[in-house]
Amino acid sequence: MSRAETEKIRTITDEYRQYKIKFIQFCKLCELVISQQRLQEIRVQHADEAVMELIVMDTSILVRFGVLFKADNTPLGRIDFLNHHANESEPIYSLFFNQVGNILESVSDSFSNRQIHDEHDIPYVLHRFLQQFLRTLRLPETVKDKKE
Repeated sequence: MSRAETEKIRTITDEYRQYKIKFIQFCKLCELVISQQRLQEIRVQHADEAVMELIVMDTSILVRFGVLFKADNTPLGRIDFLNHHANESEPIYSLFFNQVGNILESVSDSFSNRQIHDEHDIPYVLHRFLQQFLRTLRLPETVKDKKE
């Protein structure tokens, strides 16, 4: 393997590591906020370097870390909140973050004042997730319900 290839590999893995460190900080802050605020019916079951498991209203939620690349090859961190026991592969809620940790609501966003490593912004993320989670608990409307 050439030196140039080795350097490219090192760059890719170093970028991944920097994003993963921000996710680990995010998990630790989630634990802190949940315990300090005594958020009933939300607790951290387990956390490691790439996954955190929350128990939210008796439902196991996996909070999974990943990295994706925009069309211009700019990396973004991705955090997906998934129902651990549902067969659906679609996340309940996803957020993205850039190299400095700014929370982005979509891949096309470029800036935000909120950061995943700021304990004051963690309640915002938990609230956004919870709003989406509660939507998954609603019964679908039937045609008859829509007419009434």
